[in-house]
Amino acid sequence: MIDPTTDAWAPWQPTAGDPWNRKWAAHLYRRAGFGAGREELLEAEKRGHEATLDLLLKGSPEAAEALRTLLDVGIVAAAREDGGDELRGWWLYCMLHGQHPLREKLTLFWHNHFATSIAKVRGTDLMFRQNRTLREHALGKFGPFLQAMSRDPAMLLWLDSNSNVKGKPNENYAREVMELFSLGVGNYTEKDIREAARAFTGWHTDGKAFRFKPDLHDGGTKTFFGKTGDWDGGDVVKILLEQPAAAKFLVGKLYSYFVSEVAPPNGLLDPLADSFRKSDYDVAGLMRTMLSSKWFFSENAFRKRIKSPVEFVLGAAKAVYLEDPDSPLQQSLLTPRVTAMAQTLFAPPNVKGWPGGRAWLNTATMLERNNFASALACGSVWNPPDVPFAVAEGVPPPKVFDPARVIDEEKASTPEEIVRVLLEVHLPGGIRPEAQQKLVAFVGDGKPQGRALQDRIREAVHAVLTMPEYQLC
Repeated sequence: MIDPTTDAWAPWQPTAGDPWNRKWAAHLYRRAGFGAGREELLEAEKRGHEATLDLLLKGSPEAAEALRTLLDVGIVAAAREDGGDELRGWWLYCMLHGQHPLREKLTLFWHNHFATSIAKVRGTDLMFRQNRTLREHALGKFGPFLQAMSRDPAMLLWLDSNSNVKGKPNENYAREVMELFSLGVGNYTEKDIREAARAFTGWHTDGKAFRFKPDLHDGGTKTFFGKTGDWDGGDVVKILLEQPAAAKFLVGKLYSYFVSEVAPPNGLLDPLADSFRKSDYDVAGLMRTMLSSKWFFSENAFRKRIKSPVEFVLGAAKAVYLEDPDSPLQQSLLTPRVTAMAQTLFAPPNVKGWPGGRAWLNTATMLERNNFASALACGSVWNPPDVPFAVAEGVPPPKVFDPARVIDEEKASTPEEIVRVLLEVHLPGGIRPEAQQKLVAFVGDGKPQGRALQDRIREAVHAVLTMPEYQLC
């Protein structure tokens, strides 16, 4: 047992009874990224726990160069006024090939934290630029990050900041910067909102960049959280991060996203909040502490989150796909799948973002997950809608897209061995014994051979991807 008040955040060390293995490698890759394929997990097992954690925290040596190329491509995608479809595909490509999965995972987290939608902003270029800002600050200090987002053109349009003027302040941003971005509900007063709105007057955008309008700014004295001065928006941000509630609020959100959606025990997050505030809100340091801890590598965190559509789709695709430059993984075919599961990138539903958790699972979205799992298992997900798929004509999918190939790679022959291999690839850490027994019986039913066995294996993969355990991250 781990005492949540003493050693929960101490670094985890593998032992003979609890070794670094496929289960924990997959767990780390699901949380610090978007899952991993069989080859990545084998490499992680050999590399070891600390080296794998370092790789995920810092990115690969090629990450900086990859990012420059990706951003150049992103500029082209952002130039298309197609409602953001090209930009969504570009971002999925970044998640899959950016060489820094944790940075992309945090970029997605911050996109939901600073929820902004193209539906109102109506500019793919502005959404792309905001996405760049999220990525730039994803693992940095939160103070400069919040300052940058307070000047972000897409955010200013999203929260009607151009109507925030001296004598008639608009309170939208002032309210959300406290309620959603820094402190959380109940940690400020209505007077604080009014005074903050005055401080942000004149913080406008010309539709392309931040523009401060001195003639529209209220330069008078304001009292904000007990401090009096001729504060502007930058001062408001600094004062907000001096409040003890800020570190607690931010740590709570990051904990729920990266560790567990189960409410933490009393006192568990206090040490994290204290160290986060003392570090000047260093996100990278906080992530290292959480992702290397005893609490993270325990049943308190294992499969304690529900996968978002992005996590579900990319994780399943990475587990099935075998890296091959001649047969690239086409993210454009994954974009509509994610959207159909109710996560339209660059278009969260409202200022609070996607609620996540159990809200991801309902009759409609589970049907979409099932349909995607079926298409992925048989290979048809990789074909454009207007191209007849070869499997329907009795031809198996190409090897790089075929989930049945791992059986040959592992030389598994019996139903028990086949199921063991499939679970090691798709659900490391195992499933309920009764479910595993049913899966073994299904694979072995009628003793299929050859093509019939390959088809049965693909059907088994479909079954695994629709299991309750697979919906958990």
